[in-house]
Amino acid sequence: MKTQFIYQLCFVICIGLAMSCSSEDDGDSNDPSDNLITINVAEYPSSGDFIATISSNLEGPLTYSITFETVNQAIILNGNELRVGDFLAFDFETNEELFVTIEISNGSDTEVKEYRINIQNVDDIWAFLSGNTRTAYEDASPGDWVWITESEYNDLANNLASITKSGASDNQLFSNNSVQQVPGDKTYANANGNSMPVDHYFFAFKYYSWSSNAASNRVKLSETSSEESFSSVGEILPEHDDGFNHFVLKGANIKTNSEAYLGLYASLKLGVKDDNSSSYNYGEGNTATLDDWVLGKVLLQQGLSTSVKQWD
Repeated sequence: MKTQFIYQLCFVICIGLAMSCSSEDDGDSNDPSDNLITINVAEYPSSGDFIATISSNLEGPLTYSITFETVNQAIILNGNELRVGDFLAFDFETNEELFVTIEISNGSDTEVKEYRINIQNVDDIWAFLSGNTRTAYEDASPGDWVWITESEYNDLANNLASITKSGASDNQLFSNNSVQQVPGDKTYANANGNSMPVDHYFFAFKYYSWSSNAASNRVKLSETSSEESFSSVGEILPEHDDGFNHFVLKGANIKTNSEAYLGLYASLKLGVKDDNSSSYNYGEGNTATLDDWVLGKVLLQQGLSTSVKQWD
């Protein structure tokens, strides 16, 4: 009899524990974090792009409002649609995911919808190219320099993460001083203290060519000084015209080990401007050593680098 009582007691305790666990599970399932609607969006969409339609169980005319979002104006509403607001918030290197909470109301009842937007990483350089330059970039091999437009270069400079400009500064490039020519078949480097930081990927370059049909030019870098130990980065630049030319390096994957200095072997004439705060070094031919110098002038050449690899 005692044994039967013990069995009955154990059975009651087990039923009680099961009911308790079931009650706790039901409570957890009502946690808002378990009711997130997850959406995948590729990095760098366009402002205004459609993300999702907001559904609701409420009846009658409905109003929709954003009550929370992790980045202000990243998401906007168009009626019952979620759309891209600030497209720069969809930068995988800055925000791998975005959260937004929507309150829906029919005037008497309200409903809350929560969304997690997973940002899918893409090649950031590719994202800011278009048309023929995007095709050329897609078709290029690692180490190839691809000729891009000025606006694309500026987009990369302004929108990629952790960008540094080396060589000539923007103020030096676009000063009111007139462009002058210097001879070709020499290797040049500015000595203005505007160097490339350590642990940076060098991925884009611009310079002013005095000559059309410029070919055989090589972008160079030295991790020693602006006077020696220059070596070529990537392949030969594509043939290009006079004026400012802009290039991006496909598959840049080597970081600088120390402070680095930007250089260029120019097969034909290139441009400089007067600048009392600058000077440049040069050497004959395609060389690693720049023994000569000129005071009071700046070479119109600039590099972009970043501490964060944002491409394939």
